[in-house]
Amino acid sequence: MDLLQQFFLLSLLVQLIHSIEELSTGFHKKWYLFKMPFWIFLAFELSFSAFWIMVLLLPNLPHKVYLQEFFLVLMFANGIQHLVWWGNAKKYIPGLITAPIHILVFLIFYFKAFI
Repeated sequence: MDLLQQFFLLSLLVQLIHSIEELSTGFHKKWYLFKMPFWIFLAFELSFSAFWIMVLLLPNLPHKVYLQEFFLVLMFANGIQHLVWWGNAKKYIPGLITAPIHILVFLIFYFKAFI
């Protein structure tokens, strides 16, 4: 397993835990952009996770490397977004515990891969 695959897998595991945190702490009711019914947020999380698990498991998926790289950047941005939201809210926001791990995973990957 190469470096990208290792960090993609690690980031995907963090994201699955992050999704559980958000689902169990009411993200769907507290997000600053819009509120949504729980079932809609659950459907999004399940389909989002299923897509990325498919990327992980399908060995000959076209553009797999680009998808994995995109996911790492997306999760880095997700972590930053949570920290900015928390900075404005000044209290716990859903996903705050696991979001910084996304930032850490991305930075370690970046420095191992490119520096």
